[in-house]
Amino acid sequence: MTDSPFSAVKSVASERVLQRLDSLLEIFTNNMAGHFSSVYPDRKLMRHVVECYFSDLDRMKGFHHIHLADQHKRAAFTMYWIVRIHPIQLASDVNIKESHLVINEIFAIHAGLSHINADTTRISSHYFRHLLYLLHFRLHSPEMLASSMYTLECAITGKQP
Repeated sequence: MTDSPFSAVKSVASERVLQRLDSLLEIFTNNMAGHFSSVYPDRKLMRHVVECYFSDLDRMKGFHHIHLADQHKRAAFTMYWIVRIHPIQLASDVNIKESHLVINEIFAIHAGLSHINADTTRISSHYFRHLLYLLHFRLHSPEMLASSMYTLECAITGKQP
């Protein structure tokens, strides 16, 4: 029988998983909690995001013989798994608004930007809407998102890509 899809998580210290979980919850608290009513992070789903993140990143590093993933890959894999798993949930009594329909994508952008030391005030509303559209409506891979995060970091810092 083959290894479990989460066998890579076993190689990651439980403390690292919990630290990553706490960092995502902190990103939610600092960037989302005060702006969106009736939404909350589901801790079990958020932990699943972290487990999938570590498992998938470990597989990618093994396949490409990479020792450490750079910040763009970490941002991309974080964003990818948040959008896949939808850890931000709506309260049962919420009056659904348009922004609630893309709440996980908004959270994914905040979480991804944290890896490149940026926040949403550093990008234009046009580009923010572009990222929302991409994450919500289009198929994307973590590798493609990593390229987008690299290009975005270059634009923010003035580096030549």
